[in-house]
Amino acid sequence: MASFAHVIRRPIALQMVLVAVVSVFFYLRSGTYAAVSVWFGGLTATLNILLLLWRSHRAASGPALSAGQSLWALYRTALERFVMVMMLFALGMGLLKLDPFALLSGFVVGQLALILMGRKGKSANHVV
Repeated sequence: MASFAHVIRRPIALQMVLVAVVSVFFYLRSGTYAAVSVWFGGLTATLNILLLLWRSHRAASGPALSAGQSLWALYRTALERFVMVMMLFALGMGLLKLDPFALLSGFVVGQLALILMGRKGKSANHVV
């Protein structure tokens, strides 16, 4: 079983590259405020992915779970991720008054890394 640090290295690196590209675009178009907002959204996506990968790694490396325990772990992880993202959005858009469009753009691009990593993994496992 690969270490957790090894598992997260590629998705987080891809995520940072994608967020950096979008951040440069927003910086050139709207300035520092928008670029910082993009990075906050990207950080939110990073924390979201880290929580997902950490829970997945713990489940894979721990003792075998029954179907009910696995389903409970899945629901709990989904709820934790949802609440964390809501709280970070509230912090960013509410308390910090960051640009909502830039923040959401950073989040979406950050989440795109997880989708791209998933597609790459599927294509490597399926032989045509």
